[in-house]
Amino acid sequence: MTAKHFSGAIARLRYPRAMSALLLATLAVLIDLIARSSAYRDLFLLLPVGGIVKFSAGLVLVFLQVVALFYLIILLPRIFRMAAILFSFFIIVVQCSYWLTLDQFMTGTDLLLALTVSGENRADAISSFFQPRVFLYSFPYILVLSALVLVRPVAAFRKNLSLSLLPVVFLLFSNYALFLHAPERSLHLNPLISFLRVTIHYQLENLSAYHGPLDELPPFYASHRPSDSIIYVIDESVRGSNLSLNGYPRATTPFLQYLETRGRLKNLGICVAAGSFTHISNAYLISGHNSFPDNDFRTDRNPTIFDYAKKMGYETLYIDINQAYLPQLLKAAGNGPVRSVDRWMNEQSFEKRQINLETTKDLGIAHFLSSLLNERGGYFIVVNKKGLHFNYHYRYPDDPASTVWRPVMEASEAIDTSLVGREKLVNTYDNGIRFQVDEFFRVFVSETTNQNYILLYTSDHGQTLSENGQVYTHMKPDRVIVDVPDFFVSGERYDRKGLLALIQPRIKVSHLNNFATLLDLMAAPTSLRVRPYEKSVFSLTEANRVLSYMSGSLHGTGDYVVKMIPTSPDANWTVSKTSVNGLKPQ
Repeated sequence: MTAKHFSGAIARLRYPRAMSALLLATLAVLIDLIARSSAYRDLFLLLPVGGIVKFSAGLVLVFLQVVALFYLIILLPRIFRMAAILFSFFIIVVQCSYWLTLDQFMTGTDLLLALTVSGENRADAISSFFQPRVFLYSFPYILVLSALVLVRPVAAFRKNLSLSLLPVVFLLFSNYALFLHAPERSLHLNPLISFLRVTIHYQLENLSAYHGPLDELPPFYASHRPSDSIIYVIDESVRGSNLSLNGYPRATTPFLQYLETRGRLKNLGICVAAGSFTHISNAYLISGHNSFPDNDFRTDRNPTIFDYAKKMGYETLYIDINQAYLPQLLKAAGNGPVRSVDRWMNEQSFEKRQINLETTKDLGIAHFLSSLLNERGGYFIVVNKKGLHFNYHYRYPDDPASTVWRPVMEASEAIDTSLVGREKLVNTYDNGIRFQVDEFFRVFVSETTNQNYILLYTSDHGQTLSENGQVYTHMKPDRVIVDVPDFFVSGERYDRKGLLALIQPRIKVSHLNNFATLLDLMAAPTSLRVRPYEKSVFSLTEANRVLSYMSGSLHGTGDYVVKMIPTSPDANWTVSKTSVNGLKPQ
């Protein structure tokens, strides 16, 4: 049948636009049923939970959403309809890319990250998620959607407007019902309607979020500016078990190991990150909250670590080169000054001051920190480094001195899960660690003459490195993604070095322990601590409790997973299965 005959057949129907939307929506759902059959099998796991009536009603509701969306597109004048269809093509490709990479469509959390992370991180994420075969996968959806062009439009604008009112109201209220009663990743029958649901879900999350002020700290006045400086470095995508400091067979961190032999580094071993991506981990690291998920919006309400540092007399700086969490603090502050942060700096701030951060950014931060501390003490500084966000080849110079292990991935190369592909992936990542982590500390330590400082280092999350064939690097609840380092580096004349001697051997640490650890380093009195924070590392014993982490919706309003790692984990938890002579999947 030609397009002309198809258009004529539609025009002869009693309700041509409604019937066309119903027919094409049915085809779209059937295509989705065939293309993602495993997802539909998983849907039936919800049947015992919701019961047959609720389950069937949910399926019908979402199917009618597809019909309503197609009907609204048909009501548009042809030029706007073409624009809507082209935009829908883009959404289908994005959604299918997510599905091929993560076995799921986008969630509200994914949309939040897409809107708030820096442009460079967004481009890196696209390069890791995108696969050329997505176009083959998307083609049947696009073919059905293209048929919407053939339906004749309604000539009268007012009639179009009146006809569109009911489906718009239905889409809004039906998605509100799903927001209240259905898990975010359930009942996804079509990539377009799934994206619409996620968009509405994201807006509903924003409306239900906490928008008030931070809690206040009790009155306390420091008598003087401290002489020491405290630096809290939160790296990006650094996996703790790939540091030779933690027993990795390759010499990825020789300088850090040298510092340890000199008594300048106190290693806490593998730490359990709070979350599987930056937004969750930073929220917990900065606020000190200690339960999952954050149902009470404590990560938005708690006094931040900057509030405590300011009370204790420190001058506070926030250096966010990763631009992953600072925008959230600025938004909470109404785009005004962030409370208790004397100076916040990002790449643009350094450019305005004509400070060269160099190509890899992190070494420039190391130089800046040294120069700052050499002028005077009494600083509290939080640094979100650029670190090792995929694609790893961008994170170190392309020269023989920095490329220790070969072969490596090209900068534009996608993750290949074969044995050869994984070898290149791990080689590239290990080169990145040696430069972005070990070289960072070599520059900072060697250039800092003011030796009265303590630096606490961790990472927001780790990476999968395709152990089990993953083509995603993080954001899922895999245990290796929350495998991060945690250690101290201190100056030779640090005032409170005796505190480090209190750390017990064989303790198991979590991101949640870091907040109280920093309070202890500041000598913040118990009377000032307004929340029941986790123990600091100076108070932990070998018998500390099970360590938890989460993935998904930070506040529990969307889809999320909370998992635990026992204090006696299995032998594979802190071991990266890379060897110099070859790689075997775990």
